[in-house]
Amino acid sequence: MYKTIYTALGLALVSQAVSQQRTIEITHFAVGDGSGNSVQINESMRQLVREKYRSTVNRIFQDPENENRFTAEMIIPVTVAGFVIREIALFDRNGNMIIVGQTPEVYKPTLSEGVTQDSVYRIPFVVSNPEILQLNFDPNVVIATHQWIINTLTPATMFPGGTTGQVLKKKSNADGDTGWDDAGSADVFVNTIEEEQSLVADQLIVDLSQTTTHGAAVYINGDRITQKTGADGWQATSATRITLGKAYTGAKILIVQNEPLGTAPFPLAQNKNLADVPNKPLARQNLGVMSADEAKYNDCPPGTIVGLASPNIPPGYRLLKCNGAAYSRAVYADLFAAIGTYFGAGDGVTTFNVPEARGEYPRYADDGRGIDVGRVVGSKQGDAMRNITGTFEGNTDDGEAGKKGAFYNTGQGFLGANGASWGGVIGFDASRVVPTANEVRVRSIAVLACIRY
Repeated sequence: MYKTIYTALGLALVSQAVSQQRTIEITHFAVGDGSGNSVQINESMRQLVREKYRSTVNRIFQDPENENRFTAEMIIPVTVAGFVIREIALFDRNGNMIIVGQTPEVYKPTLSEGVTQDSVYRIPFVVSNPEILQLNFDPNVVIATHQWIINTLTPATMFPGGTTGQVLKKKSNADGDTGWDDAGSADVFVNTIEEEQSLVADQLIVDLSQTTTHGAAVYINGDRITQKTGADGWQATSATRITLGKAYTGAKILIVQNEPLGTAPFPLAQNKNLADVPNKPLARQNLGVMSADEAKYNDCPPGTIVGLASPNIPPGYRLLKCNGAAYSRAVYADLFAAIGTYFGAGDGVTTFNVPEARGEYPRYADDGRGIDVGRVVGSKQGDAMRNITGTFEGNTDDGEAGKKGAFYNTGQGFLGANGASWGGVIGFDASRVVPTANEVRVRSIAVLACIRY
């Protein structure tokens, strides 16, 4: 069963847009191949399993019979190299994945395979409040033809530098990581990597996730096929891609890269601050560290209040002092999306306020419990104490013993039960027993209140 769903992040952004009367601008469409296998989508996804192509949304149009139903459209030019499409997604202008879906396994052919038309992909989706969508498109965006690029652009004009006899080389498997070097020089490290993928109908091109050598052995359902031209062979068409001589529908392909030195790991080849690591996500996984984007959503979310045992925020931490100051809604978009104008609307247009927590005690929101009724997040509350009343038993000046006078001072004595005044003044001074101040408070320790942005 194939479907599209809102991500948890997408639902949160839609909910915020509705509640805060803001808009969501969907700008980009992406497709991927699921790293060679079928994809099981879920709400926690923030990126495709393996993205193969991304572009601006060509258009979003509304269903004429249902104002809440929209369809986003993307065009993949025929000049883009072929790959299998198993997953699709929509992103907003901040790069947040709003909608993700799975598709039938379809091979996207290329110009060299006899196809002459661009590929068009569409995602239908439903929005309960159409007013939150902001649809902006640039009519001046055009796609240069494959022939124009070949006739007009050369490596020398696009990548200046180098000397006579040098050629443009890939430094790593990352897109755009190239440089000029001598034609005969090469940095080669050999290690065994086995990668298995599922082949679909008409698939000839297979992309590898990682390569460490120019040599590889290819097996189809356990049978090895040789590197040669013709229907029964395969060819290496780039450092990370092989092309089969024929399609093997439904088969499993296993690509085994050589390992003449055993399983001993090799060190980094160059001192480039890890820029020469071809598979950075896998490297972070092996090291047990997160990327900046992963850390953004895995330490604590924007809007979290923390206390520091220091007067200043250490460098490098995404924290702001809770001093009631106004900040830009655009620069601190994640924090604004989390707290909105709960603690102040700033100038009402471009800024918002963080909480003012200096000298204050925090109190958790009642949230329907019924103890601190009527309070909402961000509301302030003054100091107070419970009322103290009582009675005093003694003789009043009317001569009657045992009358009870109300226990409060009139400024001139106390009142008797029958209204007659009772002579004498009773003094009360709490400072003789407990510490006193100009406020009601508990014991405390001062820390610096900060908020995560």
